[in-house]
Amino acid sequence: MTQNFDVSELHIYPGTLVTYDGMQDGPEYGVVIHCWFDREIEAHDCYVAFFGNERPNGMPLEKPYVLRYAVSSLKIVDPKVDHSGGN
Repeated sequence: MTQNFDVSELHIYPGTLVTYDGMQDGPEYGVVIHCWFDREIEAHDCYVAFFGNERPNGMPLEKPYVLRYAVSSLKIVDPKVDHSGGN
């Protein structure tokens, strides 16, 4: 049985591999650090450590950079997702 969820209602667990597809030179791979419900935008927001255009494998050669994105901007690669609306 398939269930449809509004992506803005999802809480993504720390450690979940995601991509951000808004870059011109392809997707950026990252790992969710922290996710919470932001009452101001009425959706979940996340801090994500980004590693660039390649999926991280083992110890990265460069230090990741951390950005804040709404869950709706991210594509989940590794499905560690809580559909209960956790905080």
